[in-house]
Amino acid sequence: MRQPEPAESVQPADLDRLADRGWPALERAELGAWTLRAAGGVTNRANSVLTCGEVPEVEAAVERAERWYRERGLPAVFQVSPATSPALVAALAGRGYREHSQTDILVADRAEVAAAGAAAGPIATSDTPPPGWLPTWWAVDGRGGAPERDIVARILTAAPALHAWAGSSDAPDAVARLALAGEWAGLYAVATLPAARRRGLARALAVALAVAAGGRGVRHLWLQVLADNAAAHALYSRLGFRPASQYAYWTAPSG
Repeated sequence: MRQPEPAESVQPADLDRLADRGWPALERAELGAWTLRAAGGVTNRANSVLTCGEVPEVEAAVERAERWYRERGLPAVFQVSPATSPALVAALAGRGYREHSQTDILVADRAEVAAAGAAAGPIATSDTPPPGWLPTWWAVDGRGGAPERDIVARILTAAPALHAWAGSSDAPDAVARLALAGEWAGLYAVATLPAARRRGLARALAVALAVAAGGRGVRHLWLQVLADNAAAHALYSRLGFRPASQYAYWTAPSG
């Protein structure tokens, strides 16, 4: 019987596409091997060009992308990873784009995370989030008003996922989401209210979701964490996550 490939053998382009599936934009358009994505400016991922592929004429493709975003009243943003052509990086630098939000992609075998154990009280999981799930996440990581919150709600429910929470379903202390993508699943939207921190809830949520995903055919997990977030890196390393790739966003100069 063929042994399954370890999580860290996954290629950067595959991780880019998995993450795109896990946090899908509301509007999409293909530009050669690139994908233009928009969602009212809410989150970088859903409002940037997925560039894990080649296009025949890079400068012309960048201009078309800039026009597409300009028509939507959005800045042109490109997600750049090891799967991105060096020609695009050179083109963006030459046009004055700003690089920001350096992010690491970590991967783990689901069974290893599920076996990590947690002692932070009961965690509930469900295919659909309870009424208080989004308000808790929004209180920690939300940016904007009611229109932006509505867009986030649409993104969160646009792909199959498991949802976990600690505490009351009407007002959870902490929440997390695991996007399902075949044998892979991505950990997103981990958020703990300030009053409930330092109780191990983020760890407990990740473990509970890894356990629940075992019944969905999931073998491997991925997540994204800002490169300078030392606390998050330490937490996920203890759960068995290992670096596999990285990316950053490049945003067009204003004006």
